[in-house]
Amino acid sequence: MTAYSGSALVMSWIHAGGTVAIEGDFRSATYEPSIDLYDATAGADANKSYVAGVKDGRVSISCVMQSKGTALTNALKEGTPGTLIIGPEGTAATNPKYTIPGIAMGARFNFPYNDVVEFTCDIQQNGVRTDGVY
Repeated sequence: MTAYSGSALVMSWIHAGGTVAIEGDFRSATYEPSIDLYDATAGADANKSYVAGVKDGRVSISCVMQSKGTALTNALKEGTPGTLIIGPEGTAATNPKYTIPGIAMGARFNFPYNDVVEFTCDIQQNGVRTDGVY
């Protein structure tokens, strides 16, 4: 298999106020899908067993804060519902595309004395992720 660089990532947040591109400012992005597990262990079971429950997920992004740039942080205000589109390999035909409905948890800012200002934001998955291609 051929590896690819994270710099190929294309990511946008679509919300009631419009669509904002994230890839120009991002430093890192993580998507952590998860699922609830219900303990089904009973009686004389020697080992735990589980039943799969409901799916969940969270996306975490870290971005460079642009001078006087508030469009992205405003779009990611806490409680803002929207849809996150992630293209980890870019938008060329047949590249993977993930569509995740979510709720922005709000931008958190880091103001270091001797470095570039960054903000981070989590987006809580709020429904079914759709896996597709461009």
